[in-house]
Order: sequence, then C-alpha cells, then structure tokens
Amino acid sequence: MMRRVFIGVLLLFSGLAGARGESLEQDKQDLLAFSAKVVSIECDFVQSKESSLLAAPAVSSGHLTYRKPGYLEWDYVSPNPLTFIADGDEVRVKRNGQTESLAGNAGRMMKEMSRMIIGNMDGSVLTNEKLFRTEYVREGDRLVVTLYPQKKHLQKMWSKWVLYYNRQTMAATRFEMFEAAGDLMVITFTNVRYGF
Repeated sequence: MMRRVFIGVLLLFSGLAGARGESLEQDKQDLLAFSAKVVSIECDFVQSKESSLLAAPAVSSGHLTYRKPGYLEWDYVSPNPLTFIADGDEVRVKRNGQTESLAGNAGRMMKEMSRMIIGNMDGSVLTNEKLFRTEYVREGDRLVVTLYPQKKHLQKMWSKWVLYYNRQTMAATRFEMFEAAGDLMVITFTNVRYGF
C-alpha cells in the first residue's frame, strides 16, 4: 500500500506551474520551471483503491508534506492512522505512537521509491525518458500528463500513471495509477499550498 501511495505522490507533484501557457509546449515548460522553484508542498488527500478483490472501493484520507531537498511525509488519518517518513537516506514508519526504521529489502525499496517521488516533485522524472514516456494533453481547463513506465520492473507493477493539473494555477488535483493487474488507485488533492 505504501509503495502505491508514494508512487502516487511522486507523480502528482512532478511538475507544477504558475501561469497558463500559450500552447501545450508552453504548458510543459511552465510545469518544469515551476517545479524547480517549489521548496515545499502541503496538501490534503483522499485515496480510493478499486480492485476486483474488493466489494467496494477502499477509501482513506490524510495529509502530505514535502520539503526540499528530500523530506517527504505521507500521513494517513483515516481509517487507520499511519505515517510514512522519508528523510534523506532514512525511511521510517510511525504507527500506534511507535516509530521504526525500515531495513533490509523493505527499506531499500522505500528509499528507491522516495528518490523517485522527490525526482517527480523537482521535475527530473518527467524529463527522464529512460524511466517514463510522457504524453501531455489539454482537456479544457486541465493539463493531463500520462506517464508510461519504460523499465521492466515498473511495467510489471503499473501500465500507466495519469496526472491532472488545473491549467490556470497548475495545481495538481488528481492522480490515477493503473496497475498492470487491472486495479486502479485514484488520489485527489485539496488545499494544496506551495512554498517558494
């Protein structure tokens, strides 16, 4: 579950822009330029997981905090409190008042995912054609960015990720993660606040 959430965060904040572009190419450049300027992000989220194994979507909510150069906190509030923290090379999980560092394979996996998320927030993932093939489309007042994983280990997990941005503000509003097995995770973001 944490892996899916972090990849979701990684993609949602991959590029943020401050002004509406004159063209699709300008939107893309604005997205990358703005993401380079952002030093912090705070927002609330609602996450919904649809799966053939679930009778109804599983819904959770919480708060996200990001600070350059490498601090990421994904705080679930409902239905079960849980916090994932990545800070530099250290990855921790906090639950029931206890904090534990992740070691071994779980720790290595979370560290790598954290690096990818941070890379998405600073825009470097969008320009890394070895990791993702990206497509940009304007849909009315939205800029939609679809990322197709290019690495085999990513393709085994996901078929694509779709990010939605408000074209006026370039705030990330929604993220859809399509798993290779057919499941879908949707994360919507509200009360997004950026620090510069």
